[in-house]
Amino acid sequence: MKLSNTQLAQLIAHARRDAPNETCGLIGGKDQRALKIYPLKNTHATPRVNFYADPLELLAAFRDIEANGWEHLAIYHSHCATEAYPSETDIARAYYPDAAHLIISLADPEQPRTRAFRISAGQVTEISVEVSAAQ
Repeated sequence: MKLSNTQLAQLIAHARRDAPNETCGLIGGKDQRALKIYPLKNTHATPRVNFYADPLELLAAFRDIEANGWEHLAIYHSHCATEAYPSETDIARAYYPDAAHLIISLADPEQPRTRAFRISAGQVTEISVEVSAAQ
C-alpha cells in the first residue's frame, strides 16, 4: 500500500485526536495507492479497546469509494497502548479479507508506529506500507 506523508500524518492525527479511544476509518484508492482517507466515528460500547465504525458513515464512505471508481484499500484503526499488530479480536472481526488492515500504535505517543496486514481465515500476513513525499 502506498501513502503520502500527508496521508500518514492524517491517520496519526486522527488516532491522537481520538485517544485514549481507538480510532477507525477507511482508505480508498486505486492500484494500491491511497487517494482518500475516510475518518469514521468509533461507536463501540468499549472504545478504548475495540472499534466499530458508525454504520451510516461507513456506508457513505463505501458509496463515495464506489462513485469514484476506486477500491476499498484498507480499514485502519489505532491501538493506544499496544503494538501495531492485530489483536485476537481484530483477527476474529476481519470481515473484509481483500482489504488491508492498517494499525496505528500510540503505545509510544511520540513515535507512533504504523503497520499493515492482510487477514484472511485467521491468518495474518504483514504487507509493506510505502510512504512518499507526494501523492
